[in-house]
Amino acid sequence: MTEAAPDPAPLIELRDVTRSFPGPPEVQALKGVSLTVEPGDYLSIVGPSGSGKSTMLNILGLLDRPSVGTYRLAGSLTGDLGEDERAAMRARFIGFVFQSFHLMARRSVLQNVLMPMLYSGVPRAEREERAVAALERVGLGGRMSFLPTELSGGERQRVAVARAVVSGPRLLLADEPTGNLD
Repeated sequence: MTEAAPDPAPLIELRDVTRSFPGPPEVQALKGVSLTVEPGDYLSIVGPSGSGKSTMLNILGLLDRPSVGTYRLAGSLTGDLGEDERAAMRARFIGFVFQSFHLMARRSVLQNVLMPMLYSGVPRAEREERAVAALERVGLGGRMSFLPTELSGGERQRVAVARAVVSGPRLLLADEPTGNLD
């Protein structure tokens, strides 16, 4: 009789996470948040403006650290990681769709979507193939040579989505992902 393989670690595990910003007055954006997200789960975090949604996304995306508590990403504790280790983990696991897009204005749509793969060891031809496919999936196959400033807000949002998914991340984080869609 063979033993079953152990269950994989949760993709996200927050335990008693608090994030405070110094004042005066001190602002507690998150207080005692615990959350477990398994691979394949879909989760929406909703709340009014100022309720800590973006702060939580920044922690989950390793752009910020909790003031108190622990965060494990794919089983790895993230609290003691240095900036280079955090950047490597972001590149390996996470795709972002930011509320303000963060597209490079002087780079074409295709070049913007290629960016996440530049330092990942993906061969150039495969990078281009994947970027073209991602842009076609979001309906922008005919706009690859355009600059972001030549696109509507909804089209820029779709470029941001293509850039976020092109690397096949295990975790996709989106801050108001439908706010500017056509």
